[in-house]
Amino acid sequence: MYRDNQAKWFCPDCVVDEIDPRFLDETLDQRGNLKRPCVLEPPTKQVSIRLAVTDLELARKLARRKGVPKYQTYIKTLLHESLVKEASGER
Repeated sequence: MYRDNQAKWFCPDCVVDEIDPRFLDETLDQRGNLKRPCVLEPPTKQVSIRLAVTDLELARKLARRKGVPKYQTYIKTLLHESLVKEASGER
């Protein structure tokens, strides 16, 4: 979860999930129309973390299988989903 400039909490991934898929259909767009939703990117900070080589290789394979071009993005998504789930008290 991230806080916007009005102190409201939001999840960028959840915001994209709530968008009507027809909005993202580029075949329906006319010249000059917005083709992608405008979602504020939350501030980020570069970190360094050590991972087991086997976990890293597995993340690369899974990211490729799911069509995620960068395995770092896949790991970031997994971490975000896990943190949100943990914060909400789900198990």
